[in-house]
Amino acid sequence: MSSSSFAEKYGPWALIAGGALGLGEAWANALASRGLNIASIDRNLAALDKQKEELELRFGVDVRSIHADLTHSDVYDEVVHQTSDLEVGMMVYSAAMEVDPAKMAPHLFLDGSLQAHRDLIAINVSGPCTFAHHFGALMKERGHGGLVLISSGADGQGSPFVVNYGASKAYETVLAEGLWFELAPHGVDVIAAPLGLTRTTALANFPQVKAMAADDAVEAIIDQLGKRPQVVPGRKNSLQQSFVKRVMPKKRAIRWFGNIHLNNFLRGNTDYDLYRN
Repeated sequence: MSSSSFAEKYGPWALIAGGALGLGEAWANALASRGLNIASIDRNLAALDKQKEELELRFGVDVRSIHADLTHSDVYDEVVHQTSDLEVGMMVYSAAMEVDPAKMAPHLFLDGSLQAHRDLIAINVSGPCTFAHHFGALMKERGHGGLVLISSGADGQGSPFVVNYGASKAYETVLAEGLWFELAPHGVDVIAAPLGLTRTTALANFPQVKAMAADDAVEAIIDQLGKRPQVVPGRKNSLQQSFVKRVMPKKRAIRWFGNIHLNNFLRGNTDYDLYRN
């Protein structure tokens, strides 16, 4: 699809939740390069300011920075207010619970605070629901647009050491797949993207982990938008998820996922020796 056709179908504005760093930043660059103006939501004000300057200079697009924390109960009203004058034709939900790699290590569910679990649900469940409901309705009324919900390969089975995260990502995947069917007759494309390991800020402290480049993941998702309800970027990631979710017995799949964390992110941590085979 040409840039002009893309902008006509999915423009003139793209809203990106979690848009200033990591995967969200890659989305902003990709969409701005196709002529879309960018409304970027992030809690990192310095990153938002830097992004605005770079996008305007590099791509000549308009940029609206929305400084907001998606765990706060009033964030929905704030985003609606700050975008009320914009025609948002693309909504990408790419928000992350935490961008500090030092705080991203997997852990036991009961070792995490209840407030942290609630905050994660606010970001990965309440956020996609409210954003898809509001912006999806506007797109349906106009007869065109796109919704992209970034999920995770942790969505297909119990996910030891990221239990709540995996459960919340299952919600995002299933929400997008259902909306793909409901909104298609109205010209709105919806896609779920359960990522495999992707090189974003969350993996900055784990250089030994082989991961897909964020830019490549974004391009793979854009390529399939409007063609299918779900895409797993990267051939290796796609084959791996297909095997784990569809072929492996459930108990084996759960253990396999737990071992990924034990062998990569929790290596050398003796507190988890109880779970090592």
